[in-house]
Amino acid sequence: MILTLNILNFTLYDWLLAIGLIILLAIQVVSLWKKKASKTKTGLNLLLWLSVFMLVINPSWNKSVNTSKILVYSDEISNETIQKTKDSLKIGEVFSQKEFNRRVNENTYFASKLGKIYFLGQDASPEILSKIGQHFISWIPYFKTDEIQDIRWKSITRKGEMQEVAGKIELSEPKTIKVKFGSQVLDSLKLPKGFLSFSLNFPTFSIGRTSLNLELDQKSLQTIEFYSIKSQLKNILFILSNPDFESKILADWLGKIGNKVEIQATITKNTLNNVSINKTDKTFSPDIIITDPSNAGNSIVKKAFSEGKSVLFINFENPDLAAKSINQNLGTKWKLKRTSTQENRPISQEITAYPYEFEPNILQKCVSDYPIAIQKKTGKVGISLLNETFPLMLSGDSLTYARIWQSAFQALNPSFDNNIEINAPIFQDVKKEILLNSSNWQSKLDIENDTIKTSQSAINPASSRTTYTFRKTGWQPFQDSLEVYVEAKQSSLAKASLLKPYLKSNEISAGSEQKLQANLPEWAWFLIILLILAGLWVEAKVG
Repeated sequence: MILTLNILNFTLYDWLLAIGLIILLAIQVVSLWKKKASKTKTGLNLLLWLSVFMLVINPSWNKSVNTSKILVYSDEISNETIQKTKDSLKIGEVFSQKEFNRRVNENTYFASKLGKIYFLGQDASPEILSKIGQHFISWIPYFKTDEIQDIRWKSITRKGEMQEVAGKIELSEPKTIKVKFGSQVLDSLKLPKGFLSFSLNFPTFSIGRTSLNLELDQKSLQTIEFYSIKSQLKNILFILSNPDFESKILADWLGKIGNKVEIQATITKNTLNNVSINKTDKTFSPDIIITDPSNAGNSIVKKAFSEGKSVLFINFENPDLAAKSINQNLGTKWKLKRTSTQENRPISQEITAYPYEFEPNILQKCVSDYPIAIQKKTGKVGISLLNETFPLMLSGDSLTYARIWQSAFQALNPSFDNNIEINAPIFQDVKKEILLNSSNWQSKLDIENDTIKTSQSAINPASSRTTYTFRKTGWQPFQDSLEVYVEAKQSSLAKASLLKPYLKSNEISAGSEQKLQANLPEWAWFLIILLILAGLWVEAKVG
């Protein structure tokens, strides 16, 4: 019956080929009869014709299978991995992605009888997934060793802000991961063997389009594309009891990157020395005050803090007593724990810190990998337990110096107005969430050639969000003057992102037993034909 069904589905080309084979059979039989060929030769010739004919009509038969739980695997996955997954999940029936796609497209009855579907690998297409959306779909990621399994960074950032590239990877052996701009290493990390997470941080140094390379030893893993905009510069006031080289270098660096800086230094008991960087004026109102713990009770410090401004304390002598003084004057809750009897503890080859650590507090945030922490009350209060950082600048390591202080000031800065948050990478044809923070609520966004509506947050009127699917690759226009980079959808990460929206954990279809058509693959028929041809060659030699 199945054989008849296949013949009824023949195209004109199939019929012409079948008729030609029948004519060929007649000619072959007559020729063998005239030549009085041996029975062996006649039999092999008939078998050869029959094999070619079977290859053309592709006969099939029905088999009963339990499709309440099936495994669909991608092409690049080894038989060992497939078998191990099948056994661990107690799955009865296994399909290649190609075979599964064919059955879903050709037979709607097949899809309706499916139960739980497990995809091993990332090759399932959205077209197929949309046809089986009512079923329980579980995804088992499959990535090669030394291949990125997850990654994120900010698609739009400000110059001077810290950019973080974070992700997950499984390594076959210990290796070094690094992010580079040309030949310059912006940050690196030595990773052990195994599955692990990583995080690389560096200050954004450019305005406009930026392209970096993420490398594992000498192998390129990912291109890091993002767009950076001009930072909102700050007014920074230094109040110093005693002028020192650490404060001078920090003030010069802050002025060099564009901030307005004013320094009030006590020269003698009743003498103040004022220095301005980038032309501060009489209306100068500090956004951030940098001082030492002896000025915790200073009226300017207390007034700025009560107005919601930020204060950073540096140059400690006795951290434990200094923390208590800051708590008493500003109402903070700093607690320090001594970790060593040594005078200092090393942070890197160039810098050291006081032998203390911050005890946890719900209102407290630590800054990166350095002994700097921020507490938020009316304003923000930061404490740096670092000793001298200026040796970094003197040795030419301005990148590490910038990483330390940009991290600190990013945590101290108030939230910027008109913030846009889009995590990269952005993939073509994959829906992406966009978060907005603005004092003037934006009801719509202009992206590519589309105008997209946003939804205002019920909790925070200044926040809104929307989703958008980018259809083009490369740099795409965003709002008036911004851009985002959209990657093509061929990579394993892109395919994984396409899969995620279809994963479900409810409305599970029970599935049932069904009859499926089975047939010999084409390579099996070609092997049979090859063996028969070999038999004919041997018969001719022997005969």
